[in-house]
Amino acid sequence: MNQKRFNARWRLQFLGLLFLAGLAALLGRLWFVQVAHGQEWTNKIRGSSEATVRIPSVRGEIRDRNGTTLVQNRASYEVDFYLPEMVKGYRERVGPPPLTGYRTTINGMPKDLKEPDIVKIVNSGIVPRLDDLDLARDYNSVQLQRHFRTNTEVPYSYLKDIDFETMAKFSEHDVGLPGVDITIKPVRSYVYGALASHLLGYVGPPDDTNKEEAKKFTFYQADVEGKSNVEKAMDEYLKGKPGIRYMRRNAKGQIDGVLREVPPTAGANVNLTIDARIQMIAEEALRQYIHPEHQGEGLGSAPKG
Repeated sequence: MNQKRFNARWRLQFLGLLFLAGLAALLGRLWFVQVAHGQEWTNKIRGSSEATVRIPSVRGEIRDRNGTTLVQNRASYEVDFYLPEMVKGYRERVGPPPLTGYRTTINGMPKDLKEPDIVKIVNSGIVPRLDDLDLARDYNSVQLQRHFRTNTEVPYSYLKDIDFETMAKFSEHDVGLPGVDITIKPVRSYVYGALASHLLGYVGPPDDTNKEEAKKFTFYQADVEGKSNVEKAMDEYLKGKPGIRYMRRNAKGQIDGVLREVPPTAGANVNLTIDARIQMIAEEALRQYIHPEHQGEGLGSAPKG
C-alpha cells in the first residue's frame, strides 16, 4: 500500500513539474516576443498600417558674388495619382480589376502578359468624380499605362503646377478618391530668365531610379539633378536631403490621411564669382551688337560698330 502511495505521489509531483516547466516556457516565450522583440513587432504592425512617401529634397540657391539670387526654388502644387492605391480601391469597391494585355521580352523570348488596366480604372472610378467638380483634365493614356507598368512606385503626375483656385477646389471638396493626393514640390526658378544660362545650366529628372533607396518607401519621388554647368558641377552640394511623409491606412488598406511628416532639408547655397549686373550689361551689349536693330532696348545701349 505504501509503495502505491509513493508511486502516486511521485506521479503527481512529476506532472506538477511538467506543468511548471510548460508554464515557465510559455512565460519565457511571452517575454521574448513582447519585451525582447517588442519594438520589432510594433514596427511591423505600424508598417502594415502606414504608407511612406519620399519627399524630394530642396536644392540650394545659386548666387552671384554680391549675394544676389540667380537661381532659387518656388512651390509647385501638383495632383498625383498613386496607381497601386487606385487598383486596391477598385478591388475593394467593385471587385477584380479589368485587365489589359501587352507583349514583352523575357530572357530574350517574346511573351504575352496581363496587368490591371489602369486607364479603365481611372476613367471609370476617378475621372467622373473629378468631372463633377470641374477638375478633370486630359491626360496621355498610353503614358499612364506605361508608367503603371514600369514605374509603379513613383506617383503619376496628373496635374502639374496648378493654380491656387484649382488647388483650393481640391482641398475644399476633399475628392475622397483612393490614390488621389495634392503634393507640394519645389520647382527650380531662374530669377532673371536666360541671364547667364550658359553658366548656370539646368536640372532634370535622374537618368535612373535609385532602386535600393526606392525599396525603403511605399512611393518614391526622386530628386531633380543637375544636367549641365554649375547645376551639374555643384550638384553634390546643392541637392539637400529628402523628407518623408507617413500616411495612414484604414481597415481596408486604403490611404485616408497623413500621420506625420519629416520635411526635407535644403541643400547648400553656392556663391559664384560673377557679378549679375555686369553679366547683364555684357549680355545686353552683345545682343545689341549682334542685332543692332534692337539697340536701346534693355538696361542700356552700346555704340554701333
